[in-house]
Amino acid sequence: MERDDILYALMNVEDFPTLPQVVMQVISVCEDEKSDANDLARIVSHDQSISSRILKLSNSAYYGYLKKVNTISKAVTILGFDTIKSLAISASVFDMFKKIKSNYNFDRVQYWIHSIGVASISRMIGRTLNQSRQQLEVIFMGGLLHDIGKLFFESYYLSKYEDVMKEITVNRCTILEGELKVFGVGHPEVGGRLTERWHFPDDLIAAIMYHHDLKSCPAELRQLTCIVHVADHLCRAHNIGSGGDSMPHPIDPLALETLGIPDTGVADLSDRVPDLKEQIFTFLTIMD
Repeated sequence: MERDDILYALMNVEDFPTLPQVVMQVISVCEDEKSDANDLARIVSHDQSISSRILKLSNSAYYGYLKKVNTISKAVTILGFDTIKSLAISASVFDMFKKIKSNYNFDRVQYWIHSIGVASISRMIGRTLNQSRQQLEVIFMGGLLHDIGKLFFESYYLSKYEDVMKEITVNRCTILEGELKVFGVGHPEVGGRLTERWHFPDDLIAAIMYHHDLKSCPAELRQLTCIVHVADHLCRAHNIGSGGDSMPHPIDPLALETLGIPDTGVADLSDRVPDLKEQIFTFLTIMD
C-alpha cells in the first residue's frame, strides 16, 4: 500500500470522521473572549454524552470538590473553559472510534490507558515547567491524541494493520517501524494530517506529528512535542497501558535540552508517575 494513497484518503474521503458540530461550537465559545459560563453551559447541555462526562469529572476525586455538583452551569464554573474544551474533544474522539470495529490484536483499552497516561504525565511535566492553566490543557490534549494515527490505521485498514502487528512480533521492531514497512507512512504523520483536517492548533499538530522525530519539528513548535516525547517514554517505562510494542523508546537528548531538564530531572519526574495512576484510571472511567 502506498503512502500517498493513505494521505490522499485522509484529506479527501467525505465520510471520514469529523468532530461533531457541538464540539466545534464548544471550541468557538471557549475561544471567544465575550463568552461566559452560561454560554458554554447552554451548548454542552444539548449533548448528553459530553454533559454526563462533565458532571462525572466535576464530581470525581480528580477535582476533589466537596459538594455534589448537579448542574452543568456549576460544573463549568468548577472545571473552567479550557478543561471543558479538552474534555469535549476527548469524548468525541473516544466515541468516534468506539463505533468502528476493532482489530482483535490491537487492544483499544490498553491504547487509551497509554494515551491518558501520556496526557497526565505531560500535564505533570507542564506544571513542573510552570505552564499556564490554559497551556496545561493543550499539553494534556497533545498527550491524549499523540497516537491517534494508530486508531485511524486500526479502524480503516483493519486487515493491513494485522500485518503491522505480525511485523512487530516476528521482527521485534517498534510499531512505527512496522507501520512504515507495511504502509510506507507511520502513525505520527497520519495523526498529524488528521488533526490538520480538524483545524487543530499548530503546536498540537506538531506534537502528534513529530513526537518520534524531534529534529524535524519546527523549533518554534518544539516545546509541546518534547513534553509529549518525554511523557511517552515515562509512560512506557512504568508500563501504563500499551504503546503497541515492547521495544525500548529512549529519550532524545534534544527533548531535555529544549525543556531545560537535567538528566537527574528525568528520575525526579519518574518518581512522581505512580501518584498519577488513580487520575489516569478515573479519566478512563469517565471516558468509557
